Amino acid sequence: MKARSVKDYSSNWVQTAVSILGLVFSILVAFGVVTPEQSTQGLPIATSTVTAVSTVIAGVVSLIGIFFKPSV
Repeated sequence: MKARSVKDYSSNWVQTAVSILGLVFSILVAFGVVTPEQSTQGLPIATSTVTAVSTVIAGVVSLIGIFFKPSV
């Protein structure tokens, strides 16, 4: 079995987080905590929030890379 590198996890964490959110919404609908309509409206909002957080993290990492780049 091939070990996964850190790059695999860092590039797929958004998809994993969105999948987990979908699972959570499905469980909440199954237990009757939220209605299917609320789940249908909430999942895109949660997905865009996770994507926005991912973009902010990538931006901060890029800025850190620019300011702390070792001189050659």
